[in-house]
Amino acid sequence: MSSLNLKGLAHIVLVAGLSLGLSACFRPLHGPTASGQSLQTELASIDVPEVEWPPQLANAGHYLRSELIYALNGSGSATPKRYNLRLAFTKSQTSPVVDTQYGTASSVIVGGTLTYTLTSLDGATVITQGTATSSASFDRFPQRFANIRAARDAEIRLSKDLADQVRTRLSAVLATRT
Repeated sequence: MSSLNLKGLAHIVLVAGLSLGLSACFRPLHGPTASGQSLQTELASIDVPEVEWPPQLANAGHYLRSELIYALNGSGSATPKRYNLRLAFTKSQTSPVVDTQYGTASSVIVGGTLTYTLTSLDGATVITQGTATSSASFDRFPQRFANIRAARDAEIRLSKDLADQVRTRLSAVLATRT
């Protein structure tokens, strides 16, 4: 009987030893960065410049930039800028369901792809780049203004999701940057 207890104790000691050894491999995302500054300060030092969007992307581009500014520096404090975030955005709309009686789409899926590049403020050094994709759907109604508002709400939800994805990816990069 005592040999079973020793085997069980040995397994517990082994698991505890391995878990303690691996605990040094994980760094909290919102802890201090490798440079010693807080992650929030690093994110707030990212400049999101205005972009001249084509007319069909003007509203969604405005929402996207506003959501990114809020996600990176929600405090509104004036932080000295160290990085520049360049954006390229494409949007698509598909209508998977069509009402057979009227021949109109009864729902719409708004898709978006955001390509971003984080550089030093002078643009000489590329720190990271990537692509975020998302989609949002809305139902169409017989009322014209309800459709306009539903499409706008879908663009805002799409912008929030893309901004959250970019913020998370930038946080992961800046947390390990010295």
